[in-house]
Amino acid sequence: MGFGILFFAYFLTYAGGLTPIGTFTYVLGSALMLFALYKLSEQNKLFLASCISTLVLFILSFIIMIMHVFGLEQSLIYNPLVLIQGFLAPALNILVMLAIFIIAKEVELPRIQVNSIINIALIGISVICNILSLVISNDDVLARLGVVYLVSQIIYIGYSMVVIFKCYMRICYEDDKDMSNTSGGVPFFDFLNKLFNRATNKNKNNGLDNKGGKK
Repeated sequence: MGFGILFFAYFLTYAGGLTPIGTFTYVLGSALMLFALYKLSEQNKLFLASCISTLVLFILSFIIMIMHVFGLEQSLIYNPLVLIQGFLAPALNILVMLAIFIIAKEVELPRIQVNSIINIALIGISVICNILSLVISNDDVLARLGVVYLVSQIIYIGYSMVVIFKCYMRICYEDDKDMSNTSGGVPFFDFLNKLFNRATNKNKNNGLDNKGGKK
């Protein structure tokens, strides 16, 4: 159930982060990601590094949310925290893509391997744009750079969701080759996973359920 929950969590964290309520979706999304990556860390230890990074992101996002709720945006530490969050989120995404690359290699799914590497490159473009925006002072250049940064974010977020969805459709746990294991021991997460299974059941029945097992 790890990739199914990760898909929900990723949407809340990254896609939600581009919306006006991003301060709140970051907290909820990173909490869901923490659970999903913890489950996945049982299959690939690089997911454990992602899990630790997600915990840091959750704590940071929670502090930012509290400061936002109590109107402390003018505090000296608010902007630095938001800046750190802006770099930590793509760094976490890169870790997840690296973990996906490794697990896809283990189960011999080269297309997912290629997809994960392409996405790392897309994330890198976004990070470079973010760094440049901090060192460039020309307003005209910043305006254009801001557009490139936003577009690159949208692209890599969408592409990441495609990669995670492919992992959900193609990769299963070693002890769950028939994908019948939908319980993770937490009712709320089990409910989300069942909803995701129902939403994708039609595609699975149409021959997209040729999943690789964890070797």
